[in-house]
Parts: sequence; structure tokens; C-alpha cells
Amino acid sequence: MSKTKEETQQPSVYDDLLKDGTAVLEAPTREALAEMVNDIPADVRYSVGAVGRKQDGSAYTLRVDIIKI
Repeated sequence: MSKTKEETQQPSVYDDLLKDGTAVLEAPTREALAEMVNDIPADVRYSVGAVGRKQDGSAYTLRVDIIKI
């Protein structure tokens, strides 16, 4: 029996962000991190802090919090 695309797809960081109200985005470059933030739906209000970098230099991180009204 084959699985559909939705059944095999992993939950995205955006699903966690919208469900939990907070998420840490991680990307190999600042530009990739900016693209991830730009992909947050336009109707979602959020705040972010400063961009961090993993100690080994392998990725940049950014905490995103949903602002609930």
C-alpha cells in the first residue's frame, strides 16, 4: 500500500510555530534564515530576537514568537 504525499511529509517548523507559539528557526546562512522568516504567513504577527550562530559555526538560529492578540 502506498502512502500519499501528506502522510510521508514531516511537520514543518511553521506548524510548530503556529501550534506552540514559539519556534527556533535554523539555517546554514543568514540569507536562508531570512527566507524562512519571509515564508511565515502574512496574517501572523510575530517577534524575533537577534540572530545567533551555533558554536561550531554550522548554522544560524533565530527564535520566533507569535504575538497573540
